[in-house]
Amino acid sequence: MAAIELKDITKEYRSDEIITSALRNVNLKIGSGEFAAIMGASGSGKTTLLNIIGCMDIPTSGTYLLDNEDLGGAKEKHLSSIRGKKISFVFQHFALIDDYTVFENVEIPLMKQPLSKAERKKKVLSALKLAGISNLAKKKPSNISGGQKQRAAIARAIVCQAEIILADEPTGALDSKTGNEIMRVFSELNNMGKTIILITHDKNVASYAKRLITIQDGSILSDEAI
Repeated sequence: MAAIELKDITKEYRSDEIITSALRNVNLKIGSGEFAAIMGASGSGKTTLLNIIGCMDIPTSGTYLLDNEDLGGAKEKHLSSIRGKKISFVFQHFALIDDYTVFENVEIPLMKQPLSKAERKKKVLSALKLAGISNLAKKKPSNISGGQKQRAAIARAIVCQAEIILADEPTGALDSKTGNEIMRVFSELNNMGKTIILITHDKNVASYAKRLITIQDGSILSDEAI
């Protein structure tokens, strides 16, 4: 069953009389529990594609089905709810709040949910354990390494138990050794049944995925199992 299905997705940006096509008639299916890597040169459209999958952007035309729900015309409130419950993001530069502890950063997505403080604590501690940083709960981002920051970002992404995790260059700010450690975390999450879709320029990072999608000039150039 396809958790994600894009049909003839086009995305255009308009500036005065200039129209720039970021995506051109993209058709793509990603099943529940898949681990897919998206590669392409800068400006190829891969980030736009990820943002549309993650309900952060809206296509100019085409159909986006998420778990068989057509999101065309969906209100921002509904899209925001999907981002909180079904889909989570991991970014290249972590996007942690410096004044918050690791625990508090991971807790943020839970604050809008009707949970008690004890329930939130249980979920946060579970996410920290899965990310391998239970011992860093009281630390602030300025006092931990880049790899630990990315683990904190992963913990924040999984704390709401979203089934789909989107990662935009998750190892881009890390050295190769730390990057491999982070990719092993993603592999473990995929083995637990999470759907992982990541953008990368690094073939080694892409090798952790089970499917490689190459995009060029806004169109899918190739799509193969690896």
